[in-house]
Amino acid sequence: MIRVSKLMICVVGLLVGPLLFAQQDAQPQHMETVATAEKAKPATPNVEANKATPKPLTEDQQLGRQILESSEAMARGLEAPMRSYSLLQIAQAYLPADKAKAAGLLRDAFTASLGIPDDKDKQETKRRLEESILQALLPLSQPDVEERLPQADPGVRKTLSTAIINLYAKQKQFEPAIELINRLTAEDEFPYSSGIALMSAMTPEMSGAKQELFAQATSSYSQHSKHGMRFGGGFTDVVVRFGASMPPKLVLEAIDEILKQAKEANEPFSLTLNSDAGTASFDSSYEYALFAMLPLLKQLDESRTKSLLEENQSLQAKLQQFPQGMQSLNPTLANNPPKEGDSAKSADSSKSGDSAKHRGMGVSIRSGKASPEEAAQAFQRAELQRNAELIIDSSEKDPVQAIAQASTLPASLGGPLPQSPRGRVLEAIAKANVKDHPAVAKQAVDELRKMAEDLTGQGQAVYLASAADLYLQLGDQDTAEKIVSEGFKAAEKMLEQDNDADDPNNALKAWWPSTDAYRRFIEIETKISHRSTANILREIKDSEIRTVESIMVARTLLGVPMAQYTIMKQPKNGKNGFTMVTSGP
Repeated sequence: MIRVSKLMICVVGLLVGPLLFAQQDAQPQHMETVATAEKAKPATPNVEANKATPKPLTEDQQLGRQILESSEAMARGLEAPMRSYSLLQIAQAYLPADKAKAAGLLRDAFTASLGIPDDKDKQETKRRLEESILQALLPLSQPDVEERLPQADPGVRKTLSTAIINLYAKQKQFEPAIELINRLTAEDEFPYSSGIALMSAMTPEMSGAKQELFAQATSSYSQHSKHGMRFGGGFTDVVVRFGASMPPKLVLEAIDEILKQAKEANEPFSLTLNSDAGTASFDSSYEYALFAMLPLLKQLDESRTKSLLEENQSLQAKLQQFPQGMQSLNPTLANNPPKEGDSAKSADSSKSGDSAKHRGMGVSIRSGKASPEEAAQAFQRAELQRNAELIIDSSEKDPVQAIAQASTLPASLGGPLPQSPRGRVLEAIAKANVKDHPAVAKQAVDELRKMAEDLTGQGQAVYLASAADLYLQLGDQDTAEKIVSEGFKAAEKMLEQDNDADDPNNALKAWWPSTDAYRRFIEIETKISHRSTANILREIKDSEIRTVESIMVARTLLGVPMAQYTIMKQPKNGKNGFTMVTSGP
């Protein structure tokens, strides 16, 4: 039997009482009432309850569970979009301890999403919510996902179908995966990204089946000529990754089709890629297609490759720097990708050394032809981000020198997104040294705090919150509390901007920049003082945001931080809007 102290009951009342009062215009419900409502809910038959004896809950976890239960009662009274989002967050908080409960909440969250109007300005919200809910439900109950797919947005149906193929591939269930690929290809087009996952999972003995999938992808691509610009997970990646192991005639057919479609589209756009190996920019879909295909074409038809390079001389320097094209920039696209921790440079040249660990690839893309000035700025931003990663690598040997080098990087790259090469370096150094070298970590976080105070908006919130959390880890609670206080003032200003009557933020409130800012500081304050957290929740003027933040308090107490969060700005005039999806915590 779990014992709950009077102080904990008091804290629950402080946290959830004002929320219930604000939403229901009545006195706060007692926890017994919420518990009774819980018992009345239907069972969730598709997921077996955990059979292992659960570990005793800590006091924080007991409090978190109670807040979660009360938050659920509040969430069920919200309008469809926020109800769907809130139930999704509560479900994710239950995942580690009660998968059956989580699955039931996810089913309810999906049902709530169906109540979102099909208005043009709500379609993106509905699609994102449905996709997130079904992605979370898939590992718990694939039948539940398949049952709900016909009701989902068409784009979500396609995304979740590919996710099911990926799950089959991970489980080495090749037959149902191939059957689903065949069905999707017959209905629409070959699912290239999940096809890559399946082909990568196949054993060497399955080379015939892999070749059939490659041929099927080539045929499907040729039958769907209007692809537009797409980067990552498309047919080009299929050819780059597997072309070298396929019959030459089939590969040449695939290369011809990619180059033909790219040239016919003649689509201008600005694409900048950066990785440990360097930075490359392209100003059309055809230039990018040539860069991706020519290294493979050279193995099959050297004279044609030479001819194409003579016609497109701007590519010569790029391919001298990146002789394997996309595989030079992203070694994971190779037939034998590097193991985690290997460097891009050594993977490309087969030489070992002190080069940086491969971290993936940065991508910046925009439609339309960029001016020379805009292209140069995009290239410079990519290089600054790459240099930041190189400084982080060097900090393993000399963190103090790396802190000094960080000061040469800009605090912000401009624009609405919180992109800060300097902040990225200082934060990484502080996190890497907070346990074993606290003096170094404090030096880095001191500089991070100074930098953050000079930023505005989302960038300031991101790095102030990071600094506060690092000070807390260093045992400096007073400084952490001061920063959190500053952070809440910044969040209040951001909320005023999101609520601007002349230019309101039309995105879902849960994704507002101000909501994210509150979340960051509330998570830290929860670790410092429950009572202070309750007072802060009271001061949040928007009742729907208070409900979301109460869920975040519960997740923090339970030790279940968000794995991914979305920040969105949708101004009324459509200008200067943005969407950012970032991995947590």
